[in-house]
Amino acid sequence: MAGYQINPDKNIEKTMRTVQFFNLYFEKFKYIFLANILFIMFNAAAVGWIYLTYIILDGINIIAAASSIIILNVGMAGITNVCRYIYTKKEFSMKKAFFGGLKENGLKFLLHGVVFYMVFSVSYSSLALYYNGTKSNFLFWGPFIITALISIFVLFASYYLNIMTATMDLSLKNIYRNCILFSFGEIKNNFLATIALLIFGAVIFTIAVIINRPIIILALCGIIGIFIAPSTIQYIITFYVYDSMIDILDESTIKEKSEEKNEKPKININRQEAEEMSKIANESHGSSKASDEDEYIYYNGKMVKRSLLDQSNEYND
Repeated sequence: MAGYQINPDKNIEKTMRTVQFFNLYFEKFKYIFLANILFIMFNAAAVGWIYLTYIILDGINIIAAASSIIILNVGMAGITNVCRYIYTKKEFSMKKAFFGGLKENGLKFLLHGVVFYMVFSVSYSSLALYYNGTKSNFLFWGPFIITALISIFVLFASYYLNIMTATMDLSLKNIYRNCILFSFGEIKNNFLATIALLIFGAVIFTIAVIINRPIIILALCGIIGIFIAPSTIQYIITFYVYDSMIDILDESTIKEKSEEKNEKPKININRQEAEEMSKIANESHGSSKASDEDEYIYYNGKMVKRSLLDQSNEYND
């Protein structure tokens, strides 16, 4: 997969980033709106599935209804591709971008949807179980808090899953591994994305409270859910995580290597790879001192010590 342009505005000040966020969103709102229109087929299928589970189970079951995530995430392959083009400010055909994303990544996004659903089911069931347990024994607060923290970091990892799949030519194994690493390594951007999503939800909730009419609120939620929310959510995530992901993983090629436990990694690379690794190491830390040599950086979808990247060039001279 060819390399992608990094947004030239990534290093501007925070205030300008906020301005850029809204300028780009409203400038490209036409594409966000059209992507949601194309996404309607998946919304309709998800609503139909939820209604079917309601009939079969004779009532709303959250775990069963949440399985619609699988259907929706297939459609997100198109929306994610569109949002990627919007953020990188590339000229694109709306139809080709959406359906091209579906064609290229639809099956992978289906798998991601299954993973999303399984993780949600386990997290929801565990949190509900531990919370109910706290009513009779305060010791249940321990596993409840631990499960909640794990769920938060899983949420952070999910921010990268779709956009990384749409952008990077990585194996699924490395995509999932990198998403986990980014969930810890990019805390600042993860929190910014979460805050932005919460603000978006708070705006909708505030409007609903002000209106205070059930029928109008239901209609409003339907309109937002169909014409605004899907692409807006992905746009927010892309805006806050894309640059850091590209900085680390752009044009990565995966070479599966066997690693044995408790054994130091061996250096076995050619001169071209050594020069590339040395370049990455230099860009990562410039004129770092020896005290930084044990620091890890990303290379080819993995965490590698800086000292090893430096040594690689020496071994191949």
